Amino acid sequence: MNILCFGDSNTFGISPVDGKRLAETERWPSILAKLLGSEHQVIEAGQPNRTLVKDPPFSGDKSGIKYLKPYLEAHTVDVIIIQLGTNDLKARFTLSAIDITQALEELILAIKAFYHGQTQPKIIILSPPKIHEVGSYKSIYAGAGKKAEQLPIEFKAAADRHTCEFLDSYPLIKPCKKEGIHLPVSAHRELANSLTPIIKKAAVY
Repeated sequence: MNILCFGDSNTFGISPVDGKRLAETERWPSILAKLLGSEHQVIEAGQPNRTLVKDPPFSGDKSGIKYLKPYLEAHTVDVIIIQLGTNDLKARFTLSAIDITQALEELILAIKAFYHGQTQPKIIILSPPKIHEVGSYKSIYAGAGKKAEQLPIEFKAAADRHTCEFLDSYPLIKPCKKEGIHLPVSAHRELANSLTPIIKKAAVY
């Protein structure tokens, strides 16, 4: 089974300590691959600053979602894990939780349209984790902490509407308290551990 992990810098594995990319043994997609075993292929497709909003799915330079289509064209994908929404919370975008969720739904519909008439991949939606408005991110993410609390509710409703799996990352994993946005290695491990049974269940169907 092929699993595509499509997300932002927390999927890419940016370290909150030094801003560099975490080692392969430390970021959640590669930890997930080890937990699932060699019969599964995990495709890492994380990109820092990737958003859901600003451009429609599969087009435009701002959202980065245009990069999903080439992955779908290049790989036979059985499961798509979407970890997006954090960058949309930046103050300069002035987006509500509803705005961000609507963009998520557009992405889900675009995926389903891509596979029209074919076997649809299982889609797993992750809600963005908690945000600490501290340090260099304090002004960038001003007001984001409150919006991040709302996103799990909205993302869960969207997942239900489109028959997607949902994992609430908000209470499960927490970013570095000093840096505010990026996940420590322990959170990457926790996320991989939580996703493993969901994916194994999907493999049965």
